[in-house]
Amino acid sequence: MPINHRLAWVSAVFLLFFLLFAIGGLLPGPLRNAIESWLGLPFSVPPVAHFVLFVAMAFCLPWAWPRLQMIGTLTIMLVLGAVVELLQEWIPGRTPSLNDFLLDSLGAGLGFLGYLLLIKKQQKAAVSFNKEN
Repeated sequence: MPINHRLAWVSAVFLLFFLLFAIGGLLPGPLRNAIESWLGLPFSVPPVAHFVLFVAMAFCLPWAWPRLQMIGTLTIMLVLGAVVELLQEWIPGRTPSLNDFLLDSLGAGLGFLGYLLLIKKQQKAAVSFNKEN
């Protein structure tokens, strides 16, 4: 896949995950509870969503915008998590949560680590391919 197409896809995936996180994080409490009840899952959605979405976003962000590097990626991810948590102060039925922010941070770190491991694997494959040819 050409690099421009890959960047467009990864950017779109990041945006999708960000929208899911922002919408879920800013839903009023009663609506969020009704949706969670309707889903009928055997676990609480918010903690899992915080962690999984931040893993995915932190994996996609440096892949889409490589110039960010580690500090830029983690800063953006932590700011996103903090802003959504702080905005919950003014949303009916919601309160900011340090635990959610910690899950965001852990997910962002793990997602970026996954990105680094993938890049390292790709670089090793490229080096071994070049040695063979």
